[in-house]
Formats: sequence, C-alpha cells, structure tokens
Amino acid sequence: MSYSATLVRRAAAVLALTVAAGALAACGNSASSTSPAAGAAPNADRAAAAPGVGPSVNLDECGKQTRTVKHDLGTTTITGNPTRVVALEYSFVDALVAVGMSPIGVADDNEPKRIIPALHEKVGPYKSVGLRATPNIQVITALKPDLIVADSGRHKAIYAQLSKIAPTIAYASLNGNYQQVLDSEMSTAIALNKCDQMKQRLTEHAKTMSDLKAEATPGESRKALFVRASEKGFTGFPPKAYTPGVLSAIGIGSALPDSGTDASVSLTLETLVSTKPDIMFIAPNDGPTLRDTWAKNQLWKQLPAVKNNATYDVDPNEWSRSRGLIASEVVAQEAVKLLYGK
Repeated sequence: MSYSATLVRRAAAVLALTVAAGALAACGNSASSTSPAAGAAPNADRAAAAPGVGPSVNLDECGKQTRTVKHDLGTTTITGNPTRVVALEYSFVDALVAVGMSPIGVADDNEPKRIIPALHEKVGPYKSVGLRATPNIQVITALKPDLIVADSGRHKAIYAQLSKIAPTIAYASLNGNYQQVLDSEMSTAIALNKCDQMKQRLTEHAKTMSDLKAEATPGESRKALFVRASEKGFTGFPPKAYTPGVLSAIGIGSALPDSGTDASVSLTLETLVSTKPDIMFIAPNDGPTLRDTWAKNQLWKQLPAVKNNATYDVDPNEWSRSRGLIASEVVAQEAVKLLYGK
C-alpha cells in the first residue's frame, strides 16, 4: 500500500471517530439537558423552583414514593400520598389549601370563624379537634389521619403521642416568622407529595407580594409597629416576627429594633413613646383594651403615628393568628390600601 493511501485511510478513520464522538456527546446532552452544568451548585435553580424557600427545606425529596421529611422535631418518613390530614394550626390549613386539599380535622379553638374568610371559602367540611394549644387526642385518633401537621412549640410535649396516631411533622407557627411560614408550607407539600402544586402557589405568592411592593411609595422611610392589644397588655412584634416580616416584604420597615430572639415584646406606654412609631397597626381583642386607657394620656398623643393620624385597627385573625400564604397576602393588601389608598 502506498504512503498516500495510508494517509487517506487514517484520515477517514479519524473522521469516523469524530462523528461518533459528536453523536455520543449529543445524546449525552439530550439526556441531561435539565441537569446543572459541571461545577455548578446542585441547587443553583432552587429559587426558581420554589421562590422564597430557604436552603433547609429538603426539596430533593420531592416526587419520591417514600420521603424523609425534615421538620423542627426531627425527621419523619412518609410513603405514598396522604389524604386524611389533621392541621393543628391555621397556617397548616393554608398549606393544604395551597395544594388543592382540605383537612379532615382542624384545631380551630372551637371557633370556626377564626379561619379567615379568604381561607375558609376554600376549606371543605372538617371536624374540630379542639383548642390549638391543647388539641383533643381522642378526637384526632378517631379521625384516623394518615398525616398530622403540628406546631413545634405548642405540641412538642405531645409529639410522641401524635406520632403514634399517624406520621407527624412539626413546624413553628405560633412563634414562626414569615420565612418559616414559606418553608413550612413547602415542607408540608413534600410530605403530601404535592411539590409541583406548591411551587406554583409560591410563584404566584412571590408575584403578588412583588406587585404589592411596587404599589407602595418608593423609598418609604416610615417605620411601622404591629401590636396586639388586650385588656391588660399591649404586645409589640419585632422585625423577626411574622407580621413585620410580611410588611418588610412590601417595603415597610419595623419601628422596633432588630435585636433579641423574642417573637414578641410587652410594651409600656413609656417604652412605646421611646419607640416613636410612624405607623401603628393595632389588632385589638374584643371589648375594652389597654389602648383605650392610654389614649387618654398625654404621652399617647405624643406618638408620631397618633399625631399624624396613622393608627389603624386591623383584624387579629387575619394579621396575627392565621400566618399562611393567604393571610400574608391579605395583610399586605390591606396595608397598601390603608397607607396608600390602593
């Protein structure tokens, strides 16, 4: 064989290998088109997948037949798709509604009207399991749930009992903040095997909050104080608490300092005056409250919010007790309407 013929054969072989390698690469790219690029962080697209959800939520369990769900009191293994769910806080009712489900049992304090209208209209018939603080174990057992969603603070002492009835997951609701609400809703969806539905709901929620923020006055510098008023107390909520977190999401800052770990602080009239809130959202209990007494005091009249007629009474069920996606949107919408007339 001549030298030139050998070169031609070698060139043909190289060309064939190149074409084959290209075909393999193309197949490989097709099979992994949704995978992160080499060297990329495994959860690089996490925010897009579940807007607002923190890194502690184990999204990699989504879609599995058997899922290990992280929660505040440990981990719980859940198989299949739970359908009979008991919710021991209003925010967990919201989590179920967000994925198109309804609880069979709710700790509603024996007051169904505490479930806010925007949420209640989406909830089907259910059995009351009593008080949120002390739910009725016998009633829960009789419902034969296949999942229980509990408050990690309130129900820590009975967690073992609940877990004997059904797989139980627990998250901070009573003392949870806005971020914890987002995380617990997604984690509940993982337990329910309803990840796609919750991701869609979180996307809608993120847009709603972004749109409401755009309606607020640009560069809003006033500081707001959210308080619960009772006959004997005036309780303020710092930036780390749920409602101030919702207000912050639409650009309204907190009058209380961002310090300490307490979910709420008891205020005296003197400390209230030193806080100097520009805006006050007051969620009063039924009947006379401490605010009625303070309103007769000259110190009360020195508050910037009072001087500028920027005190607003709001519904404690919507602004404090519910703490879900729907409640967050209700709070944000009302704040924008009260402050900006929109």
